[in-house]
Amino acid sequence: MGTRIRILALVLLAAMLLGALPVAAAEGGPVLLLQAGGSRAAWNGRVLDAPPSRYAANGALLVPVRTVAEVLGGSVAWEGATKSAVVSLNGHAARFTRGSWTCWVDGRAATLSTPADTVDNVLYIPLTALELLGLSTASCGYYEGAYLAVSAAPLSQEALAQAMAQAPALLGPNAGLLDRRALVLRTGSRWAVRGGREEALCGLDGGSHPYAADSGLAMVPLAFSVEALGGTYTVQADGSVLAAMGTRRAAFSAGSVIVDGQALDHPYVRVEAREGTLFASLYAVTTALGVYGYAGSDGGLVLSPWPLDAALEARGLARASQLRTVEDETVKGYIALTFDDGPSGAYTTRLLDGLKARGVHATFFLCNYRIQAYPQLLSRYGAEGHEVANHSATHATLTACSPAALAAEMDNTNRTIEAATGLRPTLLRPPGGAYNQTVLDALEARGMCCVLWSVDPQDWRLRNREKIREAVLSTVGDGDIVLLHDMSNASVDAALDIIDTLQARGYRFVTVSELAALRGVPLAAGGVYRGF
Repeated sequence: MGTRIRILALVLLAAMLLGALPVAAAEGGPVLLLQAGGSRAAWNGRVLDAPPSRYAANGALLVPVRTVAEVLGGSVAWEGATKSAVVSLNGHAARFTRGSWTCWVDGRAATLSTPADTVDNVLYIPLTALELLGLSTASCGYYEGAYLAVSAAPLSQEALAQAMAQAPALLGPNAGLLDRRALVLRTGSRWAVRGGREEALCGLDGGSHPYAADSGLAMVPLAFSVEALGGTYTVQADGSVLAAMGTRRAAFSAGSVIVDGQALDHPYVRVEAREGTLFASLYAVTTALGVYGYAGSDGGLVLSPWPLDAALEARGLARASQLRTVEDETVKGYIALTFDDGPSGAYTTRLLDGLKARGVHATFFLCNYRIQAYPQLLSRYGAEGHEVANHSATHATLTACSPAALAAEMDNTNRTIEAATGLRPTLLRPPGGAYNQTVLDALEARGMCCVLWSVDPQDWRLRNREKIREAVLSTVGDGDIVLLHDMSNASVDAALDIIDTLQARGYRFVTVSELAALRGVPLAAGGVYRGF
């Protein structure tokens, strides 16, 4: 059944991408569509009221037999004395008895996948029992939201996909497995989603939230993950964890995973203790316990007892990306530090060393004539995570330049930076902040934008560490672009002081482009930006 579901899911996805024919046009005749947990059915493209299809305790799908029979031209006669129903459909007659694993079809006994049952005075029989009546059946999806197809004639995979592709629009979206049984996590977030509900794993002061190990492996809290997926675990006196998932058994301890007496030996298998909690890599959990794991580019994680098709995987990872990270909850704001007029030899070297030690990235607006004087510094900017931008070639007033001179001021610097770093600048700060429409038109033609500032301590004039520091700290806030220069010891020392103070207050430093992205602002060619 699992293989067939996976195949149908892939065919369904392809049909959704390519476009699907109306249900009524499917090969072999119309298809009756039902949905687990849904109170609607679809037939010939029309939506009908119907009792919801259900799951039995053993996972078998149960369908309301009267709805199926009446839509497909049959009948159901209930015999209260025997708690049985006689179903006449598609040229066959079958007797189903509530609570019985056996039914009689055309006088011959057959075993059911789960007993017939009545819920709210509605008789349900297993979906697969309809095949005993010569019908074609299939399902796609899991738990509430699963789509079921019934047809009086055989269906090709293509025709079935065409029918199923109509189900979301007719019956509603299918996300049952994700909402009910999958576990959604995110590295760096103390929040998780299980059973469709968001809950906190720990407090802001630390604990059992997932994290990315030094090797890049996603590490998840082991005991919580096992329990959330329906498994059991026992914590031993030495802190190791014995976990069970179905018939799978595994022993996790710091540094090793033992399955059936054999150690899992793989670079992606990792187990470590952190703050009293045992964590295991996503690969270790899925391999040892036979579950399925999916990881997103932004740290999102989805663990499921069953494999997910591409659509459900994308849905799960999208939900994971909505989980707030600890940084999201604790960061007071984001600030972009920018430095003009460099590079400048020893001053820039000191600044870069200080930024690296503090894990801070900044944006440097460079002049071409300064790059020519200190070319050795250009390689450090990109390698250490900084953004390199254009500040003209000769520090000319761009609004006073002829068209040819304006082009040279922009292009010469761009070429030098691109030749040395492989990256072409997209940001320009005009010297003195002077711009006009001619300057903006020239930027737009080059796919560049104009970046000014929102905080300017005039460090070039003050040339005093304390005064520069206080001028910034007295006004700076979330989303500001701060203008500084790496042209004196006073400016460099003040910049590092500012970073230390604001980091202690909960601020984080990013490049101009990163700040724009955090605020969801696309940097448009020819646009002017002063802060975010």
